[in-house]
Amino acid sequence: HKIKNRMMRFALAVGVAVMVGIITVAASVSGSDVPSCKMTSFPWVLNSTQRGNLLANKLLYVKDLSKDGSESSFNITGITVGYGGVTVLTPVGSGSVTGSTVHLKVVGGSFGKDQGFMAQECTGTFSVGCNAIDWGPTGCLEAAPPKAPPAPGAQWCGAWTNGCTAPKPPYGAGMSFWDVFDNNMVLQRAPAAAAVYGIVPSTATAVSVTITESGSATSYTVQAKVGVDAVHQPEGPGFEGVGSGVPIGSPYVAWKALLKPTVAGGNYTLFAECTGCAVSGEYSNATITNVTFGDVWHCSGQSNMWLPLSSSFNINETIGNITAATNPKYQNIRMMAGNSGDGNSAFSNPWMTAYQAAIPSGKTASPAMMNFGATCWYFAQRLTDELEAAGKEVFPIGLTDTAIGGQRIEEYMVNDTDFYSCSHSASGAPDTGSRTWNGMLYAKMTLPFVDMTIKGFLWYQGENNMGNVKGNSAANIGYACFQKVLVSGWRKVWSETVGTTDPMAPFGIVTLASSGSEGGPNMGPMRYAQTASYGVLPGPQGSGMENTFLAQAYDLDDEWGPGVGPCFAGWPAGRQVVGGWNCCPSKGHAVNLTTCTPDHAKQCIQACNIGAYVPSHGGIHPRSKKQVGDRLGRAGFNTAYGGTASFTGPTLSGCTVASGSKTLSVAFNTSLLKGDKVEVSTFPPQLRGGGGSQLWVQINASLFCMEPTAVLNKTSGKPIPLPNKWPGVYEYCPKWAGGDGDILPPPPPPPAIPLPIPAPPQLDTQWILLNYTLGTDGTSLDVDLTPLNGSMPTAVKYAWGIIDCCDYSDPNLYITHGCVAACPVMASSGYPANPFMAKITAAGTCECIAPQVC
Repeated sequence: HKIKNRMMRFALAVGVAVMVGIITVAASVSGSDVPSCKMTSFPWVLNSTQRGNLLANKLLYVKDLSKDGSESSFNITGITVGYGGVTVLTPVGSGSVTGSTVHLKVVGGSFGKDQGFMAQECTGTFSVGCNAIDWGPTGCLEAAPPKAPPAPGAQWCGAWTNGCTAPKPPYGAGMSFWDVFDNNMVLQRAPAAAAVYGIVPSTATAVSVTITESGSATSYTVQAKVGVDAVHQPEGPGFEGVGSGVPIGSPYVAWKALLKPTVAGGNYTLFAECTGCAVSGEYSNATITNVTFGDVWHCSGQSNMWLPLSSSFNINETIGNITAATNPKYQNIRMMAGNSGDGNSAFSNPWMTAYQAAIPSGKTASPAMMNFGATCWYFAQRLTDELEAAGKEVFPIGLTDTAIGGQRIEEYMVNDTDFYSCSHSASGAPDTGSRTWNGMLYAKMTLPFVDMTIKGFLWYQGENNMGNVKGNSAANIGYACFQKVLVSGWRKVWSETVGTTDPMAPFGIVTLASSGSEGGPNMGPMRYAQTASYGVLPGPQGSGMENTFLAQAYDLDDEWGPGVGPCFAGWPAGRQVVGGWNCCPSKGHAVNLTTCTPDHAKQCIQACNIGAYVPSHGGIHPRSKKQVGDRLGRAGFNTAYGGTASFTGPTLSGCTVASGSKTLSVAFNTSLLKGDKVEVSTFPPQLRGGGGSQLWVQINASLFCMEPTAVLNKTSGKPIPLPNKWPGVYEYCPKWAGGDGDILPPPPPPPAIPLPIPAPPQLDTQWILLNYTLGTDGTSLDVDLTPLNGSMPTAVKYAWGIIDCCDYSDPNLYITHGCVAACPVMASSGYPANPFMAKITAAGTCECIAPQVC
């Protein structure tokens, strides 16, 4: 296990949010050359299930791993689990220790089996005359450090499980860097001043930081600010929720120092030392080594940003590029390697170079980067490729990732007045008493980094907000408002120290694939909201969304295997290959020699060989993360690094249709194309509501609405159903969604024998799919209006909502790749067209809903 040469880690776990208990084990030790000792305050991180198992099964035992891992060498006479003082008395095991050094593993599990999910390993020395061995505190559980150091001769050890590491003795007397700093890290390069910070006893009168470059005479010292206000953190590392951390203040305060702006590269050692720490030697200083300077990007969001490289279609290629014997690639990239759910601490996610992270290591013999967020990595990989191709300096890139699945955007937001300016209500009414800041993830995952100088941000989230109002940023409503406020809030808090992070730091955003809806309505409005209602990024000057960039992912959907694809049985009806070819044998399915022709069998060889081993996590998490990262990295290069090529796909600039004309001309913004050509490919088959040209028009202006909203009963708060047993509810279209705010009149009573159709009319319905060709100017579409039989279109939309452009005849679909760039309208550079929805006025021109302009 890894033990840091640092002093203090605060009292809460810096890994995943958990319930905790402090397990105290009293043990007797036999052996003529070993005195009788005891273990006290053995710290153990427990989630609710683990803690329940421990209490229910009353099983805990100790193994002496210094011998052969056989039964315990201790007689456990008592186990005390914190939280209410629950005590479990379970004498277990016997034996003796014959040496002076023991390597112990304490395990709790059901039926006495070592299941590993509640295990800690420690190494300690029994010294002559000792009377206690303190296996804590680890900086994980205890409310405060012990008031006194351990008994003379006692040793300590850190726990490798759950990212906890013990402080060095004497407890409560030393200093350290914050948990986000570590050996091998990247600090932000010039022109910004990199900030370093940490904790120190409140007795400290000063902290100095000396930086030295390896192999150079370059060395200088800066003085840090010391005090409770030195950093943004109101509580210590591992703050897991409002009010549950250890406040900055006695016995600890913070320190923060600004280094001189430093050019990219180099190998530096940072040595921090306190004056007045009341201790001497190593406990009054802290060191990090092999530090370099470059650009640091902070990635966050929920499960699609969390999705690890191990689940990417391109992982083998990625590892191979990094570890190649000759000309290995991407050696400039470093990361806090590990699962992003633990990404707020270098204990669980140590900083590593790409090569260190790509080779097997540790107990699992699996490369650490296998658990790192794929989108975050592939952004840096593509950015590196772009820098090389442009002949620019390839500087170090540092990546941090704090994404956690199943979270809402509100939980990552800064608690300030801007947050409260956004309404969850479609009406724009202020949120009532139930509306409080729920910034647990901001506190736990974001706060540890806000004092760090960085280059920019990457954000991939939205699934868990699909059930709520998508809204409009101009009206301060819904997700669109929250997206804008998240951007401004993060920029503000990161840049409060002048000269560090740029107040307009670049901010990249990824939109959701159709599978990310989680069953929520209005996927089109969600993607629109992810642009803060501008339809494209960056937003205009003064919008607050300047210097942002976008990666569309609506055409990168992926239905996870195994057994998904035309080669397999059970391929759902409605696909291009109805029922599947059934060429791959699987449990309960033999090869069907009728549907699986010899040609099909040949095509399916690869799919059959690997399909059964494809992991199945559901289509909400597309594995095509390299394509997402490519788009994000290319857009980032062309917005934040001086690139001159395009950074987005074809974007609506307007449309025209003359009275009586049979053609609607849809124009794209030529400035944003930056020389790209618009390309129109063959329309995919129309399957399960998707496919086709993806372009639709309405001919009834009263039905236009970007986000129909249910009328709620003022008493129950539930949607009001339509009368006369018609299916559906009363709706209205808010003005911010392109409506007039009026409630549609109820439909006429149904006939005596109700027809199996919904009650007419319903908002956002009666869309007509039309075909088109590329305009003669190469930057527009000519839409054929002939099917309208002389009616004039009143609205137009493209790629709005659930999108399905997949080629279901591809035998390796969902086996070696997902749906990739197969929608009809693309830029020649590979960007898909940005989805749009606009009214068409009586004058025959497009009218976008503000703040979008067309």
